[in-house]
Amino acid sequence: MGSILLGEISAPDIDRCLRGAGLGLQVGTFRCLVRSDTGCLAEPLRLLYRDYPAATSPEGFYDFRILLKKKRGNLWGGSKVEFEWAGHSPFPPLPLAQTHPLFEWGLNWCVATLSGCHTVIHSAVVERDGRALVMPGAPGSGKSTLCAALALAGWRLLSDELTIVSQTSGAVEGVPRPISLKDGSIDIIRSRFPAADLTQPVVDTRKGTIAYVRPPAPALEICTGADKGIGHIVFPRFRADAALAVEPISHAMALAELLENTFNVGLLGVDGFQSLAGVVAQAECYAVEYSDLSDITAWIDTTCKP
Repeated sequence: MGSILLGEISAPDIDRCLRGAGLGLQVGTFRCLVRSDTGCLAEPLRLLYRDYPAATSPEGFYDFRILLKKKRGNLWGGSKVEFEWAGHSPFPPLPLAQTHPLFEWGLNWCVATLSGCHTVIHSAVVERDGRALVMPGAPGSGKSTLCAALALAGWRLLSDELTIVSQTSGAVEGVPRPISLKDGSIDIIRSRFPAADLTQPVVDTRKGTIAYVRPPAPALEICTGADKGIGHIVFPRFRADAALAVEPISHAMALAELLENTFNVGLLGVDGFQSLAGVVAQAECYAVEYSDLSDITAWIDTTCKP
């Protein structure tokens, strides 16, 4: 990938690339080629990916070749956008205003689907001093809000959606990307971190109102992840007005929960199960209920040390 950063390219030039041969992006260890004729993608990409290596004359091998194409609407609805990879559309078309969220969701799908023999867990993950903190959680658990708060306060972001673990070394591969926030979490993070860059919220998506936080620049300086593996696994659960409650959980319980959140352990078979079990056995595991973001981040800073 070229030495230019995406933020050095103007939004009109980015749009011209998207409408032409494509825009090359280096995202962690993945090379991604993006094309789009929607006119809706250049601005959010420039804001959120400005620190990422980019190519305006893409050539060579790309892990993902993504197309977001505009589809004509009918008499009852406006134009839509369709995500296409390798000639396939894994998602239904969405309203044109949701072009950027569809790109992020589609790129998540590509990474999760094509991560080879790595174990891919649906969870946020941050790192400090070479040890990863993994935070799985169902929608509404507050994992992305917590991930954003930690990443903007000094933890290094590896991903807010996908924890990619090497089956051979147990190390986490970093794929730092914009952090997705939903509904009330948008104002919480905007108020707590007024200097953070957020996109304008997109309303009425299948996940509610969505906005994205730009990853802090240090997340991109070393994209190899946590070289010493996973140190802590925390299952957060947000509950309004709840006092902070921490419960250590067994490795067996943590493994069972992680299996529910792992995309490809079935495809990896016995080796995948044994690899994941070995990773969990080296970690301290907790279930944490909270309502106050300050309480849980303070607990994590104190407890989750190398």
